[in-house]
Amino acid sequence: MAVSSTTTTTICISGNNIVPVYQSPKLGFLSTNCFHVKPRRLCIRSSSDVSAETTDTEVESIEVPKEPPSLISALNVERALRGLPITDADHYGRLGIPRGYPSNKVAVAYNNKVRELESQGLEEEELKKQLELLRESYTIMSSVEERRLYDWSLARTENTGRYNWPYEADITPLTTEESPPEDPEDVGPTRVVGFVFLGWIVISVVLSISLNL
Repeated sequence: MAVSSTTTTTICISGNNIVPVYQSPKLGFLSTNCFHVKPRRLCIRSSSDVSAETTDTEVESIEVPKEPPSLISALNVERALRGLPITDADHYGRLGIPRGYPSNKVAVAYNNKVRELESQGLEEEELKKQLELLRESYTIMSSVEERRLYDWSLARTENTGRYNWPYEADITPLTTEESPPEDPEDVGPTRVVGFVFLGWIVISVVLSISLNL
């Protein structure tokens, strides 16, 4: 789009065009010089045509990936206290992991689910939607705070008659393996030391009795 502007500047300068009129002196009169001031106007006009072009800048819209919504909020804490579910999503079911699954192995389960979805031959929009849901579940399950609140909500929802503290819902797996048997304590040196002390006591008693006789 072209914009044309014309600027006209007029400068007026007044000057005195002095035209002398001389009269010859007459006898008995003084000579008089008359000056007729004739105004003069000087006009200077300058014209400048300024043309400016404005270019339309196209702003490309950049799609920023949305962050998964966080479960940590005052409203969700209040709902968990009342025994109400804070979300309808089954994050354990999406990732295909049981409760108490180790947090450091959630990424492995997430990658397996991603490959499984990609191999199903879904349409692009459906695949994108499923991957976003899977990513949301991964974010919740891999965060200690998010997962603890989610587990606490599940525990409160399943048993509303019993109150559970937030840290009562343990997200770490319970160890089911039996601890290795401890080695039997070697009491031989202890017995030797005990016998030595007992021998010194007996000897000292015998010597003290014999010296007193």
